[in-house]
Amino acid sequence: MTQQHEKLSAFMDGELDDNGFVDSIKNDSESLAKWRSYHVIRSGLRKEASVMPEFDITAQVAAALEQEPTVLAPKAGWKSLPIVNKVVPLLRQSGQLAVAASVAAAVILGVQQVNQQPAAEEPFTTFQTPMIPGMPQTGMAPVSLEQSNIVPNNRSGDSDALLQKRRQINALLADHEQQLKLKQAEEQSQQAAESEPNQP
Repeated sequence: MTQQHEKLSAFMDGELDDNGFVDSIKNDSESLAKWRSYHVIRSGLRKEASVMPEFDITAQVAAALEQEPTVLAPKAGWKSLPIVNKVVPLLRQSGQLAVAASVAAAVILGVQQVNQQPAAEEPFTTFQTPMIPGMPQTGMAPVSLEQSNIVPNNRSGDSDALLQKRRQINALLADHEQQLKLKQAEEQSQQAAESEPNQP
């Protein structure tokens, strides 16, 4: 068959002079279709498109459609309803507002509870740290949450225990502060001792 197409191409180019070949083209429907295709292509290349190409692809398309597998669309669910698309964002915003309102209410109640708690009978006493030579004395404030509030004497046993615990905590904090200052003084003296031998 390819030899027939080559002869057809040569005949169209004027390289083949065989009258019997023309009769064989007339009798063969496939060769006749190629002949028409080649003439349409040649006139299109020469910009002589006076002949409109006749392409009949309906049979080929119908055959291809018959061979296609059938694809069924999924059922439309509740998420595809138009009203759902409008309601869901509204519910999300409402949820966010509810969370913000809950946090604000918790903060307000917490602040009110803290303000209503009784304080100790006497303000915290500050522990006097000893003077360390070479260290300047800094004016540090005592560590306490509430210094000026006074608790009523209705719970003397509980307040005495609470006051005792707070005094112990103050003593521990003062001891810790003193240890920090001593450590800083030792480090400074070590640095001074290390820098002295390096000088001539």
